[in-house]
Amino acid sequence: MIFVKICLIIFAIIGLLLVYSGLAGILMDITRKRKVRKRRYIILILGILVDLLCFFGRKNIFVEYLSIYFSITFIIFLIANIGINFIKHKKEYNALIVLGGILRHGYQLSDAVKRRLNIAIKVYKNQNNKPKIIVSGGMIRKQELTEAEAMKKYLLENGVNEKDIIEENNSKNTLENFKFSKKKLDELKISENIAFVTNNFHILRSKIYSKKAGIKADGISASTRWYYYLDALMNEYLALINLYKMTFIIYLIVIIVLTVIN
Repeated sequence: MIFVKICLIIFAIIGLLLVYSGLAGILMDITRKRKVRKRRYIILILGILVDLLCFFGRKNIFVEYLSIYFSITFIIFLIANIGINFIKHKKEYNALIVLGGILRHGYQLSDAVKRRLNIAIKVYKNQNNKPKIIVSGGMIRKQELTEAEAMKKYLLENGVNEKDIIEENNSKNTLENFKFSKKKLDELKISENIAFVTNNFHILRSKIYSKKAGIKADGISASTRWYYYLDALMNEYLALINLYKMTFIIYLIVIIVLTVIN
């Protein structure tokens, strides 16, 4: 069946992309002289397993069913992830939430976070009524300061008024970014005309989490260096598979039953 063959090819491509993502992540951690995260090895091994399944089990009904799930979800993910970045927003905002990221060497902002902040600064300076900028990010691993403190410093150095900067220093992941930022918004009594700023690969999942936290917000995307984009994109895909893991578990049970019956 042509459809199944196409799904197997896409599944194999996913495996290759996971191998690339795992290797790229490992090399990145090594070059930045930090401990290689276990997640990097898991992604690499996962990619190798996927390609081994495609090569040795391409006529196995279980592998075929598995390839259908991942190929369809991957195509949907790509369309949604890329498409959401083309949504244009022209209105002025009352508040901007800038999502943080791990600090290099414990105190330096990464290039990705600087790009987010530069977008926020541009929006801020282009508005007559200045929005509040919530810098969101706590202390992850061994750091000299919180992500929010480092981001605030950058904003001050680039002409943002201190009274317009709100620090959220407790979050350790994207969902917490929005949950704790929601408390800040409530304190400010801001409930509309809100936007969050993150990198283009991260907009889709951030949009999902903002809704979970009860924030109705537009997503404003910052660019990403080309050599990091593919690695980040695959990490986002795996994160969304994990977010909706119950759907996958149910599908897995069904295809195991179908495989046994056949």
